[in-house]
Amino acid sequence: MKAYYFAENLKNRHTSAGKLIWIMPLTAVALAAGLTGDYFTIDCYNWWYVILFTGLTAFLCGAVGNRDKKLGNRTIWTLPAKPGAIWDGKVLYGIRCMGLSLLVLGGVTLAVSTGMERILHCVFRISLSPGQQIFAVLVLFAVSLWQIPFCLFLQQVMGTFPMVLLHMGVYILCSTVLSLKPYFWVLPGGIAARLMCIILKILPNGLVAKPGSMTYSPELMEWTGLPLGIAASLVWFILFWRLCRRWFERQVER
Repeated sequence: MKAYYFAENLKNRHTSAGKLIWIMPLTAVALAAGLTGDYFTIDCYNWWYVILFTGLTAFLCGAVGNRDKKLGNRTIWTLPAKPGAIWDGKVLYGIRCMGLSLLVLGGVTLAVSTGMERILHCVFRISLSPGQQIFAVLVLFAVSLWQIPFCLFLQQVMGTFPMVLLHMGVYILCSTVLSLKPYFWVLPGGIAARLMCIILKILPNGLVAKPGSMTYSPELMEWTGLPLGIAASLVWFILFWRLCRRWFERQVER
């Protein structure tokens, strides 16, 4: 599997896939810093996991999958390699890019918020400790793994542009509305927003999670939702990886 991962890394080294890792998180921080004041830390993360992160994942998978799909995947079908291993390489490369983008977001947000507090003497609506932000980044990584095989599959089936529209549209709906429901763990797109209510005290609509805020309810803050959401996301990831891998293998058999 290592060889296939490095092959994907080489194929995408000087493409838009590598640039998106930096552009998207820096855009989230720049927008939050320029458009908000005391909501900076809240908006950095909220805008990221509700809109920009899912956009990054969709465009990233589109770039990774489209390179071979343009040629009908003939360049990889003719290789003396197992199709399943080729699919694994694509998934691992996507996971690596996703993890790096989260590290960039967390590191830059922490650095900018610290500078704003100490130099500009800003007082944020929610003061997030470094520990909270690190934990949030780790959880976001774990609960977002399913997006990589899912988006790669959709890209192969319907193309990049329809996949981006479908994935972002459904994900935003799940994050902003369905994540507030008791059955949030059944919908992988609503898990991240729900768990951030617990960790960062931020509602999906960007408001502080406290009594009086629109859509707030005490059930959203229950810590029992954290292990449930993480476990459900990992199950979805394994399920999507296995099913989509098998579908990719069958394309060769046909």
